Amino acid sequence: MISLPGSGSELFNARALLLGADRLRLFHWHRGRLSDSGVIEASAEARADFKAYLAARPAGPVYLLVDLAEEEFRPETIPEARGADRKALIRRKQARLFGPGARVYAERQGRGPGGRRAERLLFMALSGRGVIEPWVELLCAHKVPLQGILSVPALLQSLLRRLPDIAPHALLLSQQSVSGWRQSFFANGQLKASRLGPPAGPGGPPAAALLAEIEQFRRYLASLRLMPEGQPLAVYVLADPALQRALARAPGRPPDLRLHDLNLGRLEQQRALRPQPGPPGCDQLLLQHLFRARPANRYASAAERRYARLATARRAIHAGAVLLLLGGLIHSGLNVINGLGYRQAAAEFAGQAGRYRAAEEQAQALLPETAPPGAIRAAVASAARLRQDRATPREALALLGGAFERFPDIQPLTIAWAHGPAMDAPAAADADADADGKSADGPRYPQSLRLAARIEPFAGDYRAAILRVREFARALRALAPVRAVEIEALPLDLSPEAVLQGSGGGPAGAAPFALKALLGAD
Repeated sequence: MISLPGSGSELFNARALLLGADRLRLFHWHRGRLSDSGVIEASAEARADFKAYLAARPAGPVYLLVDLAEEEFRPETIPEARGADRKALIRRKQARLFGPGARVYAERQGRGPGGRRAERLLFMALSGRGVIEPWVELLCAHKVPLQGILSVPALLQSLLRRLPDIAPHALLLSQQSVSGWRQSFFANGQLKASRLGPPAGPGGPPAAALLAEIEQFRRYLASLRLMPEGQPLAVYVLADPALQRALARAPGRPPDLRLHDLNLGRLEQQRALRPQPGPPGCDQLLLQHLFRARPANRYASAAERRYARLATARRAIHAGAVLLLLGGLIHSGLNVINGLGYRQAAAEFAGQAGRYRAAEEQAQALLPETAPPGAIRAAVASAARLRQDRATPREALALLGGAFERFPDIQPLTIAWAHGPAMDAPAAADADADADGKSADGPRYPQSLRLAARIEPFAGDYRAAILRVREFARALRALAPVRAVEIEALPLDLSPEAVLQGSGGGPAGAAPFALKALLGAD
């Protein structure tokens, strides 16, 4: 019957099966605590009990740790190769050494002798398929995630690296509850050979039987040239101090056999293991190291580990989902914090806008009254027209100066210039104006010149003076910008209302006259 402690009911509880030739022991690992759940015998009733246990609790990773006498160790040397070539060499070696059907693992143990281009391998094979296969088939049938199949010697090699002050050539003696005593030889931390001995006979004491087994195994190592000649053998016993003392006092112990104190209880304390009541041996130390070190698989095939890979992928997906959720929560939290910050900033900006609006209204209240929009538009239009129609007397005076150069006897007295569309055209034109085709009733002109001048010198000939004034008017009228010329006053007034006095041949005097000229079309 399988006993399940409180930790055994957890869904993702790690488990291990320690398998011997005729029995199996189940262990649970939860939060650093190892629990022994009982022994399953190789019987139909025990297998049915185990099958019911797997059906009820298929989840949770499982390690299968085997300790069988059918495990073989073969050192071999292969040419140095890489990739597919190396795999092909190893497959051929496996087929030649162990044949089909064996579970084989090849461990690299350095370069060939003398440093030549070769590779030393230790081939380890489990040939007891009739013992292993029924339990593996049960695990696969219930879709249990099988993390891997390992052997006790391989696990002892991993444990040996964590033990203090181990000799370069060491023999490790361990006792497992499902199998018995095992001897494993290590050279410089590498496993070289291992042997599971038969239980001690009922007639002899255990210490003497163990010494005989050790001596026999040492002769085997010497035949394989694994032990340096003449060097004592260092033996480390994973057992209680009482057994170690019994081995030290046992009669017939060879003098070159060095027994080292490797107290199992002290090792369990150093490894922070909480020992559980059970049979004597190093089961709990090995299983505790298995669950903490989690060594790689050695003997399980890819098909047998498919549910373990699916479980790993599922855990990775769950972990990714949790990370995404945490990332989303953190991002959302940051967005909320930023939103609160933006809300506070918006409130501050609204307050500033209100203060600026109040200041603007206050400033507008202090400004004087402005003109209505229509008046402003009219003023703008007037300014634009003034810029377009601006005029100066420069052009008119230049024209008048050119005329004065042609008539040097005419001396100006006053010149008046005006600009604007409201100026009247000449009221009447003289005969010369009609002859030239210039009408007095023409359009309004923007510029006008009024000239008061005199003829100097003047000898008193008014007829000649009048002709000279009219000639001067015609010269002005012939200029291109001039549109009309009106003689306003002659040197002699010839109107019907005027009174003639004097004689035509009198003395010389002044001959003033006045005229008006209009320039440019409106």
